Amino acid sequence: MKFMYKKSGMRRGLKLAVFAFSVIAALAISVVAGAVISGQHAGKALDGGESAGPALRVSDTGRGGVAVADISDDFYDGQDYGLYDEDVRSLPLESADAEEPVNIKVTVDGRSYSLLTFSDSVAGALEEQDIVLDTDDVINGADLYSEPENGMDISVVRVSSKTRTEVETVPYETVYVWDADLMEGEYVTLNNGSDGKITRTYTLVYENGELVSEELTDKQVVPKVNKRVAYGSRSSFSNSRGERIDYTNCIKCYGTAYIPDARWGYQTYVGERARPGVIAVDPDVIPLGTKVYIECPYSDIGDYGYAIAWDVGTHVKGNWVDLFVENMNEVYRWGARDVNVYILEDQSIDIFALRSDYFVFMDK
Repeated sequence: MKFMYKKSGMRRGLKLAVFAFSVIAALAISVVAGAVISGQHAGKALDGGESAGPALRVSDTGRGGVAVADISDDFYDGQDYGLYDEDVRSLPLESADAEEPVNIKVTVDGRSYSLLTFSDSVAGALEEQDIVLDTDDVINGADLYSEPENGMDISVVRVSSKTRTEVETVPYETVYVWDADLMEGEYVTLNNGSDGKITRTYTLVYENGELVSEELTDKQVVPKVNKRVAYGSRSSFSNSRGERIDYTNCIKCYGTAYIPDARWGYQTYVGERARPGVIAVDPDVIPLGTKVYIECPYSDIGDYGYAIAWDVGTHVKGNWVDLFVENMNEVYRWGARDVNVYILEDQSIDIFALRSDYFVFMDK
């Protein structure tokens, strides 16, 4: 029994020894771990990281603005650590890169603003205020890359442009062209006309809604096309035999008749022999050699017909023609009466061949 007791006591002692060793080992591990953690916090504090005491969290209130320090929620447990009289999380701390804001004045879209900016450029300051610039807008007082300065006065000029188009119509004209083949009073359209057009484009520039300039920037011209009309001067009439007589002029004359002179016989002024169809004229009215047709507007006597101005007379002046006839009976028959003398258009014709009495005269 004694042996068993001893054996049993030995086991109990061994268990107590193991338990004591475990407690000591746990305490040792805790101490070592605490030292390691403390060393890590101390290292971070020296490196500019977290502080060795309660952790602070910094939040920026603006670019270069005031920083607010908060005790980390992981460490703050509501206890009074005796550091501050008020909640340390609400205390302002100055940021490491804090700078003074710049006060500038900006005028845009009819309004003026006084604003504080931490931007290092005018463009950045405008962007902070959501002021959007178009490519044509103009900045007065600074340029976009200038550094803002206190008291700087900047104005934004809104520049816009639009175009205005004017169309001018240039009316065509009617041009008359003489045509020798057309009769008097006859007209033929050679080509139709069309109006011309001048298109002018102006560029209008506005600054802040007010017109500041207007410039002609484009001009397009469509030429007019004139209408061309041919007209004639040829005149004609139908004689008593129904022949068409084309003429260029009609002269009303006083008409008489004459026979060969006893002194001159059949000799004419131009040297040609007198015959039916030869007339004496005033050369100042009807030039010598002019071929005519003489119409007698009276029913008791027919037309004298085709004739040529080869002779003159001392009494033949002005609008007077003296018609050669064969005998005095013809002279009496003609007497003195008004006649129409048509200047023939075709001066190349043989007037004697066209007379009915030509061949009768030639047979004599």
